Amino acid sequence: MNQRPWLLLIILVILQGSLFNRIHWLGLFNPMVYVITLIWLPATWNRSILMLLGFGIGWWVDSSVQSGAIHAMASVWTIYFKNFWIRYTVSPVTLQETPDPDLRELEFRSLISYAGTLLLMHQTLAYSLEALRWNSLGISLIKGSVNTVLVMGILWSLIQWTRSMSPSRFSKNKI
Repeated sequence: MNQRPWLLLIILVILQGSLFNRIHWLGLFNPMVYVITLIWLPATWNRSILMLLGFGIGWWVDSSVQSGAIHAMASVWTIYFKNFWIRYTVSPVTLQETPDPDLRELEFRSLISYAGTLLLMHQTLAYSLEALRWNSLGISLIKGSVNTVLVMGILWSLIQWTRSMSPSRFSKNKI
């Protein structure tokens, strides 16, 4: 994937703490864009370091919104499940060519199934942990779904923007 995700990581985490935590669409939905960095991190990195990094990012978001380790737990879970999930959602041909494909190189269907499902699981887990009741699982799933659509729109925009920054590397018709 992206071999130098530090700039993206820093920018999205700062934007999450300073801007996106203050957005509450319809009083219910809060776009959690910091998850994009968790999904975009290279899967070939040491798993322990990735999980510590996920915990640190989640803890920082928790400390900025005072949510009591909800985001840290959901972030560690996302990092843990990410390596397993990429094998089932990305085509084997792509994984043979590059064992750690960049999100910009994935076809649309693979991107939706990989990133969209991870986002949905993260968002739903975060909202379920916030409610801490089984009878509110339905509303947590609805909140997670709407939030996933919002964050996938931001992710898609970010991918398109980074593709336009270096069109020769990611274009299908290379000369």
